[in-house]
Amino acid sequence: MAEVSIDDVAEAAGVHRSTVSRAFSKPDAVRAATREHVLRVAAELGYSMNPLAQALRRGSSNLIPLIVPDMTNPFFAELARTTAAAAEAHGYQLMLCITNGDTGQTADYVSAMHSMYSPFGIVAPSTRVNLEALRRYAFPNRVVVIDRVEDDPAVPTVTVDSARGVDLAFDHLLGLGHANIAYAPGIVGTYTAQDRWDAYHHAAERHAIPPVVLEAPPGAEPGPGIVDHWMREPIRPTAVIASNDLIAFAMISELGSRGLTVPADLSVVGFDGLDLGAQFNPRLTSVRQPITDLGRIAIELGEALLAGGPPDHVVLEPSLLIRSSTQELRS
Repeated sequence: MAEVSIDDVAEAAGVHRSTVSRAFSKPDAVRAATREHVLRVAAELGYSMNPLAQALRRGSSNLIPLIVPDMTNPFFAELARTTAAAAEAHGYQLMLCITNGDTGQTADYVSAMHSMYSPFGIVAPSTRVNLEALRRYAFPNRVVVIDRVEDDPAVPTVTVDSARGVDLAFDHLLGLGHANIAYAPGIVGTYTAQDRWDAYHHAAERHAIPPVVLEAPPGAEPGPGIVDHWMREPIRPTAVIASNDLIAFAMISELGSRGLTVPADLSVVGFDGLDLGAQFNPRLTSVRQPITDLGRIAIELGEALLAGGPPDHVVLEPSLLIRSSTQELRS
């Protein structure tokens, strides 16, 4: 007798498979009557939602790993939350895998995912991970990458147009009268950092503005290090584009500790558009990445691979959240 699947329960109960998934994993998210109906049908069919046990018996599972470098950056927390919601809507369960920059940890995840028969995996930006190992051993040819372009066109990707985002920041600052616009990079060596670095230099060249890169010394805290660099500049930039919101927060805090204020002494633009930016003082002007769309489309790209479709490469448009960390240049 064939094993009862989540789709069997959904069909018998007359509901979507995501409703069955929520009835088991998040019962409070389903109306009581619907939940009881689903559970009763599941019991009658002999269905039990134990993902690991089912995976071992069936040779497949509904567990989707999301591999992230860490959770100290709120961007990854927001990405995990929105991707989990998208996964659940499609009847999957998200499994968060944090590497903490440890490639050995990644190898452990590869082994675990292989044994759990995950249908596909998602790799977040800035994650130092051996994609070839993931594709070959964990999910044969079924890896989706978020916010990073891969050399291999067989790897589906969903990215945000960094060049467009930096252009939005430049246009905003130029419109406020700033002509000396610096860039504060983040973690060196990641695709995201390099992509935004390149976008800044291209924008500076296009607007005939000499590029100024404010870097912290190796091992130094980004806030103090970047502000020290800014203060040493012979002609201090009047505005800065940070490679992410955390760098912008660190700069603003450090400037405040030295008796300087944003935007009176320096206009600051972040990159990511985190919800936290609206609570910061001053409220952070930032290039917003459509984080909800990143997670949703990553799940859809994975499902397309499972259906045998060709790998797709989706590029999303950023937008600019104009808040109070930038102002018109005053002579």
